[in-house]
Amino acid sequence: MHNALRELMDIVSLLHEGGAGDEVDWEAAATELHVASFPDDYREFASVFGAGSIEDSLFVSIPRPGSAGVPLTTGRLPDTALRSESMRVWQDPGAGSRSRLEDMLVWGRTNSADTLCWVASDPDPDRWPVAVWERQGGGWKVHDCGIVEFLLGLLRGDFSECPVSDEVLWRVQSARFLNFRDEERFLDEGVDPWTGRPLNRFD
Repeated sequence: MHNALRELMDIVSLLHEGGAGDEVDWEAAATELHVASFPDDYREFASVFGAGSIEDSLFVSIPRPGSAGVPLTTGRLPDTALRSESMRVWQDPGAGSRSRLEDMLVWGRTNSADTLCWVASDPDPDRWPVAVWERQGGGWKVHDCGIVEFLLGLLRGDFSECPVSDEVLWRVQSARFLNFRDEERFLDEGVDPWTGRPLNRFD
């Protein structure tokens, strides 16, 4: 296990023990998304945490071969985004000349409608940098790190400034993770998965 993931596990606790972690057919996912493989730290993150959210604020997806329409599924930018002028804005103009939107592989999002990706152009997935489209921050910014280091940097405040549009998770030092399957199960039972209290029902 990567040291960075161990550090993340010290900061991010599982809201419901035993419910996190997802199995992924990585070979099928790589074929479907036209990549050689996926970053090792991401594969480990998926096995420990799976698809879900950190404090219902930042949402992490996993590949689901053959089920692209399922929520929190890793995939390419949609055609509408590729055609959008606003998606072609870069905070560092030079980065735009080195990165193509067609190479973006979306692994997450935020409540502020930020898009969290890798620039998946290098044949070695462990060299893919994280790219964030900040809806309120002036466009794309590339961070030379993987997903786990990015999450650590956000939660610990290691970046020079918050790398997403809101500061809900910025420098919080500790947070909770809720797996998507657990969230669905609790909601089906009429229970708020974050508080454990019954949901208000209005007939």
